[in-house]
Amino acid sequence: MSVVIEANNISKRYYLGEINQDAFFEDVARKVGKSLAWLRRDKPEKESLAKHEFWALRGVSLQVKHGETLAIIGSNGAGKSTLLKILSRITQPTTGNLKVRGRVASLLEVGTGFHPEFTGRDNIYLNGAILGLKKEEIQSRFEQIVEFSELGEFIDVPVKRYSSGMYVRLAFSVAANLNPEIMILDEVMAVGDASFQKKCIYRVQEIIREGHAAILVTHGMSAVRQMATSCLWLKNGTVAMYGGTEEVASKYEEETMHAAKRQEEQSVARLIGWAVTLGQTESPHHISTGLEPVEISIQLELKKPLLNGGLIISLIDAQTAQVFGHRVELKGQKEGQMTFKLALPMLPVRPGSYSITCSILEDNHIIGILIASPELTISSSTPIGGTPYKGILDLPAEILVSRLE
Repeated sequence: MSVVIEANNISKRYYLGEINQDAFFEDVARKVGKSLAWLRRDKPEKESLAKHEFWALRGVSLQVKHGETLAIIGSNGAGKSTLLKILSRITQPTTGNLKVRGRVASLLEVGTGFHPEFTGRDNIYLNGAILGLKKEEIQSRFEQIVEFSELGEFIDVPVKRYSSGMYVRLAFSVAANLNPEIMILDEVMAVGDASFQKKCIYRVQEIIREGHAAILVTHGMSAVRQMATSCLWLKNGTVAMYGGTEEVASKYEEETMHAAKRQEEQSVARLIGWAVTLGQTESPHHISTGLEPVEISIQLELKKPLLNGGLIISLIDAQTAQVFGHRVELKGQKEGQMTFKLALPMLPVRPGSYSITCSILEDNHIIGILIASPELTISSSTPIGGTPYKGILDLPAEILVSRLE
């Protein structure tokens, strides 16, 4: 089988604090000034740059052949999304070289490549044109795309009125049914309801059987084992392990478990388990919508008493931003097992996977942090006709417009 993607010694460097600080021309002028300073060998400027540089990737090499699926795994911040952007040719590597042979369909985040003012129909043709397909080729696959997305009656609605669930249905349908030679997917399996996730998995398997290639990023080890023929484990931007799926996935799970155990042994508390006790679907760690009442039950074991303690339960998104936090006082709390029930009238955050963390405090200082596993998954969002949103929250809202006479 021929190689369709080959990356050799890929590295990516960023300069922390150097992006989006000024207007475009000011940014260009500053960079030109830094280049001149480098030519003059001004040491202070070079030292300043070195202090602020951050390497998201270092020395990553991989190969993907026709009919193969590569899964990229690792903890948050390991460099997975940065690598996908390089493989999708959205950004260039700082060092190393990349060869891509074939038409690439990328689905890196919800709604990528869609024009919000265009209808679903228009965006199908737009994405097909971007992939280099002729109008006749797009037309021959149009009904198949619409049928897969299950958006038939909404296909002529502007996509700015779509929920995130509808966005990802259409985006995946376009990426998977326009005959791509290479598919690149970033956490697509975490969005959408359970039945659509199964459809996504089956479709990717069909693409592989047809002789095409796929690269995917996911935290779900079951999906990795089910779909991937090889696995790349990234750790702090470098390759920790690269090889057969079962071998790499097992080693990753083993290290993750040992790291959690070491942290647990050193911690002042142990997380026994957690579950959604109100608003759950088929899984105790999954809710279909955040727009209804939710109750989360968390079981902890305190290993030592807290004289002036407290507990903060937080919700952390995939970008490690805290989107919610609530505190309860634990004064004079003895050691032993405890159950905490967090009741919410709604959890209006955008669909996706979220980490639940429990921070243990003593005298207002954090002395331990526990991360619940598995993550909480929220699948659907505002229905069609509801309020389209941007950002972290999915808040039911209305904007009233009036004219001043």
